[in-house]
Amino acid sequence: MEFKYRYKIKASDVWQVRMYYAYASYTAVVNIVCIFASIALIVALWRTSALWFRLLMLVFLSLFTVIQPLFIYYSSVKQVAEMKDDIELTFNERGMEITVSGKHERHPWKDVISVTIRPTLVIVYTDASHGYILTNRVLKDTRKSFVEFVKKMRSR
Repeated sequence: MEFKYRYKIKASDVWQVRMYYAYASYTAVVNIVCIFASIALIVALWRTSALWFRLLMLVFLSLFTVIQPLFIYYSSVKQVAEMKDDIELTFNERGMEITVSGKHERHPWKDVISVTIRPTLVIVYTDASHGYILTNRVLKDTRKSFVEFVKKMRSR
Protein backbone atom coordinates (compact mmCIF):
# COMPACT_ATOMS: atom_id res chain seq x y z
CA MET A 1 0.00 0.00 0.00
CA GLU A 2 1.26 3.48 -0.82
CA PHE A 3 0.03 6.97 -0.02
CA LYS A 4 1.34 9.94 -1.97
CA TYR A 5 0.54 13.57 -1.21
CA ARG A 6 1.77 16.70 -2.96
CA TYR A 7 0.82 20.05 -1.49
CA LYS A 8 1.97 23.50 -0.50
CA ILE A 9 1.98 24.20 3.21
CA LYS A 10 -0.36 27.04 4.18
CA ALA A 11 -0.20 29.46 7.09
CA SER A 12 -3.47 28.03 8.36
CA ASP A 13 -1.85 24.55 8.55
CA VAL A 14 1.00 25.82 10.72
CA TRP A 15 -1.47 27.90 12.75
CA GLN A 16 -3.56 24.78 13.47
CA VAL A 17 -0.51 22.90 14.74
CA ARG A 18 0.63 25.79 16.91
CA MET A 19 -2.88 26.29 18.34
CA TYR A 20 -3.13 22.57 19.19
CA TYR A 21 0.15 22.83 21.06
CA ALA A 22 -0.80 26.12 22.72
CA TYR A 23 -3.96 24.52 24.09
CA ALA A 24 -2.45 21.10 24.88
CA SER A 25 0.34 22.31 27.16
CA TYR A 26 0.71 23.82 30.60
CA THR A 27 0.23 27.22 29.00
CA ALA A 28 -3.29 26.13 28.12
CA VAL A 29 -4.17 25.81 31.80
CA VAL A 30 -3.11 29.41 32.38
CA ASN A 31 -4.98 30.57 29.27
CA ILE A 32 -8.18 28.78 30.23
CA VAL A 33 -8.05 30.01 33.84
CA CYS A 34 -7.50 33.59 32.62
CA ILE A 35 -10.36 33.33 30.12
CA PHE A 36 -12.82 32.06 32.73
CA ALA A 37 -11.58 34.53 35.35
CA SER A 38 -12.04 37.44 32.97
CA ILE A 39 -15.52 36.27 32.00
CA ALA A 40 -16.43 35.91 35.70
CA LEU A 41 -15.08 39.40 36.44
CA ILE A 42 -16.93 40.91 33.50
CA VAL A 43 -20.22 39.31 34.56
CA ALA A 44 -19.79 40.15 38.24
CA LEU A 45 -18.44 43.69 37.99
CA TRP A 46 -19.79 45.10 34.72
CA ARG A 47 -22.67 47.17 36.14
CA THR A 48 -20.71 48.72 38.96
CA SER A 49 -17.34 49.33 37.32
CA ALA A 50 -15.96 52.44 35.66
CA LEU A 51 -15.50 52.63 31.91
CA TRP A 52 -11.70 52.27 32.13
CA PHE A 53 -12.09 49.07 34.17
CA ARG A 54 -14.62 47.64 31.70
CA LEU A 55 -12.20 48.32 28.85
CA LEU A 56 -9.36 46.76 30.83
CA MET A 57 -11.42 43.61 31.44
CA LEU A 58 -12.33 43.37 27.73
CA VAL A 59 -8.68 43.82 26.72
CA PHE A 60 -7.61 41.13 29.19
CA LEU A 61 -10.23 38.73 27.82
CA SER A 62 -9.21 39.47 24.23
CA LEU A 63 -5.55 38.73 25.01
CA PHE A 64 -6.29 35.01 25.16
CA THR A 65 -9.25 34.74 22.79
CA VAL A 66 -8.26 37.12 19.96
CA ILE A 67 -4.78 38.61 20.27
CA GLN A 68 -2.85 35.40 21.01
CA PRO A 69 -4.42 33.45 18.10
CA LEU A 70 -3.80 36.43 15.78
CA PHE A 71 -0.18 36.65 16.91
CA ILE A 72 0.26 32.91 16.31
CA TYR A 73 -1.30 33.28 12.85
CA TYR A 74 0.98 36.22 11.99
CA SER A 75 4.09 34.26 12.98
CA SER A 76 2.78 31.28 10.97
CA VAL A 77 2.47 33.51 7.89
CA LYS A 78 6.08 34.61 8.33
CA GLN A 79 7.23 30.99 8.75
CA VAL A 80 5.35 29.77 5.66
CA ALA A 81 6.69 32.66 3.56
CA GLU A 82 10.09 30.95 3.73
CA MET A 83 8.63 27.70 2.29
CA LYS A 84 8.27 28.39 -1.42
CA ASP A 85 8.05 24.91 -2.97
CA ASP A 86 5.52 22.11 -2.83
CA ILE A 87 6.15 19.17 -0.53
CA GLU A 88 5.69 15.64 -1.79
CA LEU A 89 5.33 12.92 0.83
CA THR A 90 5.18 9.25 -0.04
CA PHE A 91 4.37 6.62 2.58
CA ASN A 92 4.74 2.88 2.01
CA GLU A 93 5.81 -0.25 3.88
CA ARG A 94 9.49 0.78 3.72
CA GLY A 95 8.91 4.20 5.31
CA MET A 96 8.42 7.70 4.06
CA GLU A 97 10.03 9.71 1.30
CA ILE A 98 10.11 13.49 1.31
CA THR A 99 10.72 15.53 -1.83
CA VAL A 100 11.15 19.31 -1.61
CA SER A 101 12.87 21.49 -4.23
CA GLY A 102 14.17 18.43 -6.05
CA LYS A 103 15.86 17.07 -2.89
CA HIS A 104 14.89 13.62 -1.67
CA GLU A 105 15.03 12.19 1.84
CA ARG A 106 14.08 8.69 2.86
CA HIS A 107 13.17 7.67 6.38
CA PRO A 108 12.41 4.06 7.32
CA TRP A 109 9.62 3.63 9.84
CA LYS A 110 12.16 3.06 12.62
CA ASP A 111 13.34 6.68 12.08
CA VAL A 112 9.83 8.10 12.52
CA ILE A 113 9.94 9.09 16.17
CA SER A 114 6.31 10.11 16.60
CA VAL A 115 2.98 10.51 14.86
CA THR A 116 0.45 12.95 16.26
CA ILE A 117 -3.16 12.41 15.21
CA ARG A 118 -5.63 15.23 15.79
CA PRO A 119 -9.18 15.68 14.45
CA THR A 120 -8.06 18.06 11.67
CA LEU A 121 -4.51 16.90 10.97
CA VAL A 122 -1.77 14.29 11.27
CA ILE A 123 1.86 15.21 11.98
CA VAL A 124 4.66 12.76 11.22
CA TYR A 125 7.90 13.55 13.09
CA THR A 126 11.21 12.33 11.71
CA ASP A 127 13.18 13.87 14.58
CA ALA A 128 12.61 16.23 17.50
CA SER A 129 12.46 19.35 15.31
CA HIS A 130 11.14 18.12 11.95
CA GLY A 131 7.52 17.20 11.43
CA TYR A 132 5.37 16.97 8.33
CA ILE A 133 1.83 18.30 8.55
CA LEU A 134 -0.93 16.47 6.71
CA THR A 135 -4.22 18.30 7.17
CA ASN A 136 -7.61 16.92 6.28
CA ARG A 137 -7.42 19.23 3.22
CA VAL A 138 -4.43 17.18 2.03
CA LEU A 139 -5.58 13.75 3.21
CA LYS A 140 -9.14 14.14 1.86
CA ASP A 141 -10.95 10.79 1.72
CA THR A 142 -7.78 8.77 2.51
CA ARG A 143 -7.54 10.04 6.10
CA LYS A 144 -9.02 6.97 7.78
CA SER A 145 -7.00 4.44 5.78
CA PHE A 146 -3.84 6.57 6.10
CA VAL A 147 -4.16 6.76 9.90
CA GLU A 148 -4.73 3.00 10.11
CA PHE A 149 -1.72 2.40 7.85
CA VAL A 150 0.56 4.68 9.90
CA LYS A 151 -0.54 3.05 13.18
CA LYS A 152 0.14 -0.38 11.69
CA MET A 153 3.60 0.60 10.42
CA ARG A 154 4.55 2.24 13.73
CA SER A 155 3.54 -0.82 15.74
CA ARG A 156 5.80 -3.22 13.80
